[in-house]
Amino acid sequence: MQTEMWAPSASAKVVRYREGVGCVGGGAFMALVGSCALYLALNPEEAVRSPPTVALVIGWILTLFIFVPGVLMMLAGLVMLAKPERVHLDERGIWLRQSGTFELIAWTEISAVHGRLPQPKAKDDPNSGPVSAALLFQPADSGFLPRHPKLADRDNPEVPRLKLPGKSAVQRLTQAIGEYRPDLLR
Repeated sequence: MQTEMWAPSASAKVVRYREGVGCVGGGAFMALVGSCALYLALNPEEAVRSPPTVALVIGWILTLFIFVPGVLMMLAGLVMLAKPERVHLDERGIWLRQSGTFELIAWTEISAVHGRLPQPKAKDDPNSGPVSAALLFQPADSGFLPRHPKLADRDNPEVPRLKLPGKSAVQRLTQAIGEYRPDLLR
């Protein structure tokens, strides 16, 4: 009986990337704006000339809806930054780590891989949207998406993709794939 190892080999190449920078930045901005509301709530008679009770109520409402979510957003972003995502590549395939276990995308399951760089919204087309960075897979068979549901895209379910945070992550991952299987890159 053969036992298969469900972890990448010790010689696997590891590509790390971080998500959460935008979350920290947006949360910091919201916390900064919300701190003005917090000042209004704590010092209503010094902050405005309106009646202190009105300023007090408005200050606490704005603090609740701006400052608190901003701080929570910053904390969530810091947690995401503290735990970098890792993609392992070895002679068997691409290993995605999710909730402590590895999921193997074998090289035999893929007929092509394409790195898509992020692009802004097209200026002349009002219906277009920005294109996010991703690694696009061309499956070798029709059973690929049921085996790897994490790679399903809401907008285009026919094209499996691994969403990446930016240009450098796409470039590093496609370069690492090129070291193992240059024939798959398109």
